[in-house]
Amino acid sequence: MEQKKVNIIHYIIVAAFCLLFRFIPGFAGITPLGMGILGSFIGAIYGWITIDMLWPSLMALCGVGLSIGMNQMLAASFGNMAVVALVLCMGVLGISMTTGAFNWLVQVMLNNKFMNGKAWLTIWFILVFAWFMGCHNPIIMCVIFCAFADSIFKQVGLQKNDKLIVFMYLGIAYCLMMGQILFPFISTGLTLVMAYGAMFPDNPIDIVPYLLYMVVVGVAMATVYVLLMRFVFRVDASPIANFKTEGGVPAATREQKIALSIFAMFIVLMLAQSLPLGPVKAFLGKFGLIGLTLILGCVCALLKDSEGKPLCNLEKMFHMCNWGQVTMVGYIMVCATYMNTPDTGISTAMAALIKPFAALPPLVFIVVALALGVVLTNVANNMIVCVLIMPFLVNFGMSIGMAPTAMVALLFFMAQFAIATPAASPVTAVAMTQEMADSNVMTKAALKIIPLLFICGLLIGWPVGQIIFG
Repeated sequence: MEQKKVNIIHYIIVAAFCLLFRFIPGFAGITPLGMGILGSFIGAIYGWITIDMLWPSLMALCGVGLSIGMNQMLAASFGNMAVVALVLCMGVLGISMTTGAFNWLVQVMLNNKFMNGKAWLTIWFILVFAWFMGCHNPIIMCVIFCAFADSIFKQVGLQKNDKLIVFMYLGIAYCLMMGQILFPFISTGLTLVMAYGAMFPDNPIDIVPYLLYMVVVGVAMATVYVLLMRFVFRVDASPIANFKTEGGVPAATREQKIALSIFAMFIVLMLAQSLPLGPVKAFLGKFGLIGLTLILGCVCALLKDSEGKPLCNLEKMFHMCNWGQVTMVGYIMVCATYMNTPDTGISTAMAALIKPFAALPPLVFIVVALALGVVLTNVANNMIVCVLIMPFLVNFGMSIGMAPTAMVALLFFMAQFAIATPAASPVTAVAMTQEMADSNVMTKAALKIIPLLFICGLLIGWPVGQIIFG
């Protein structure tokens, strides 16, 4: 990624927050450990906006390592499965990019009769597909969908930071995060439902209405996002609508067919290991995401192109890795792990922020609590935001006769607007480290669209919950 030309003062500010903030006395119940993590967090966000992704992430990792210990920092960051998988996936995705397989797929999509000239239908289809695939490791899916979107942007001649690019990256991240709560028995949905079950054992989640609710609001909000792009922010999608390959789309080469087959196998194996497929799931579960990427990488190294030469050079593939992205996601994983612990006092401070609003009328409190959740989810892990707000929201919801599952589903859904900064979510971090858009430009766009998404979310989520749950 191109590094910005900045004054040395930005580097000094980042280093000061990351290294020295931990010596400031804690407040609102935040412990010295929490102050160290909070300081590195503030420094990282400032650096990502003013410098680039790599240097502030490394400094933030160093700062948090001084607070929790370097070994613990390394285990929670570069030892995290999602971070290792980001690196290994380049061996699989790199083939599709270097052989032009993704470019060929883009041409097929944009030149077929159903999509040709229908830019907004194409965009809607990509976002809805991203929503559905979000339940299967949204971080890796963000890498995949952004890589595919990049192929579209380059083929239709878009330039860096064009409005269409910025809103597409944000839309992909948003839809993937909505997808991660789609099913209450896998991914983030399972974690949140288990947390709810521990708090309210006498009011279990109604699985079928929950699924129906998430399908309706997921597709509806993906559609709302596309409508906001088109009619409110006036995004120009004409480059996609006008794209047409002269002479039609040529047949895929042998190399492209092999690359797409490997890519399809990767997706199928990822899905199979998370679906209830009995022995198949048990067998694939032994490998996990990292094991599958390692095996596919080894297979790729054995394949030959049409001239009998190696199809790919694995070492070259791994050199394509975006280390700014990897270190940023690694740091966010550390924050997600340690911000939730009682030793930091950060969760206590966040709960204290919510408590004063409990004196409001129930309906007003619910709206205010959801609004606070949207704000907090952009500076803290969305799971901890849900866990902190859940007991207040469910109790207040029941006091006005709203079913607990309806209240929980609405909270889970509203906590996915984490697209304002790279620190908001690992998924957003991946989207904001793409080469075709700068993170500060994406942040400005996100701050404009989040309030509108929140209003639309309430207008859709509340009545749909009343209809489905009664």
